[in-house]
Amino acid sequence: SFNEMRKLVYSAVKSLPASRHDAAILKAVLLPVVFFSIYFSALFVNAYWLFCLLYSFLGFMIIIIFLNLIHEVCHNNLFSSKKMNHAFLLLFDIIGANSFIWKKRHNRLHHHFTNVMGWDSDIEKSKFLKVHPTDNQKKLSRYQHWLVFIYPLFVTNWFLVRDFNDFFSKKTIVRKLGDIPLAEYFKLFFFKLFFIGYLVILPAFFTPFTLLQTLLALFILLLSAGFFALIVLLPPHVNTSNQFPVVDMENSLDQSWFMHQLKTTNDVNGYNWFTRHVMANFNFHLAHHLFPDISHVYAREVTEVISKYNKQFNLPYRSYPLLQTLKNHYTLIKMNRSDFNILEEDM
Repeated sequence: SFNEMRKLVYSAVKSLPASRHDAAILKAVLLPVVFFSIYFSALFVNAYWLFCLLYSFLGFMIIIIFLNLIHEVCHNNLFSSKKMNHAFLLLFDIIGANSFIWKKRHNRLHHHFTNVMGWDSDIEKSKFLKVHPTDNQKKLSRYQHWLVFIYPLFVTNWFLVRDFNDFFSKKTIVRKLGDIPLAEYFKLFFFKLFFIGYLVILPAFFTPFTLLQTLLALFILLLSAGFFALIVLLPPHVNTSNQFPVVDMENSLDQSWFMHQLKTTNDVNGYNWFTRHVMANFNFHLAHHLFPDISHVYAREVTEVISKYNKQFNLPYRSYPLLQTLKNHYTLIKMNRSDFNILEEDM
């Protein structure tokens, strides 16, 4: 049972060095310093190609900060104080996203209803792309698999469109969680303007580059962030190896939460410096879904316990090479192609 696995996992974590967590705290200082050091360096260059290159590095840093810090404080895993974790979430607003709405989407929808249509907002980001096999509401032609070429626009859409849509459209999944406080609307606009201000408007005044050039550099930043984010975020859930359950008339699932996580989440092979310090062990994703209150720095050992336990009791545990998971994602999107004719519907 899950309770037996839980005992084994927490026993294993207790024996692991606390110094790993100290290193995670150090990143809370180091990574923002690196981000803003790159930004201020960009303000003092004269070559536009170098300006754009530095902005592309900022895009990668946004995702590194998200994986190593934002995702951790969202689950209260970085600092011992919940207030400190909550306060640190504002960094996500500063670097482009809306932390309030993302935390609701992630903690209360994605974690509880992984891959469930109508509840997991992560699989219904697009109005056009059919991800869940039983979704008959997406208006896209049989060629939807060609949309993989615009996937790098993911972060651009997230930061500049989706956040606003979740605030102002009552049809989005996250609105099932209730009304949004008025103060959060002010915070949304303040930080979005701040984000555009320091990355587009301020450089147009203090560098040799025009407003159009700094706007293009922001687009490059968002593209680089989107490309890196999708390599990390797509593999664990959205592919042919995982289930896409449907709730019944009472919004219930026909399996336990434990089995649901086992059947909707897979890991990605690999344990090295890059997976530890850049990807924040995100490839050990099942461990995070089963034990979101345990820091990512212990994810490998937690995964070893899970793998051994599941093998002993014939429970599912799956881990694949990265390229295979991406191929499986493409296969899923291609399998879900619809023959829906957009022109006929519009007429």
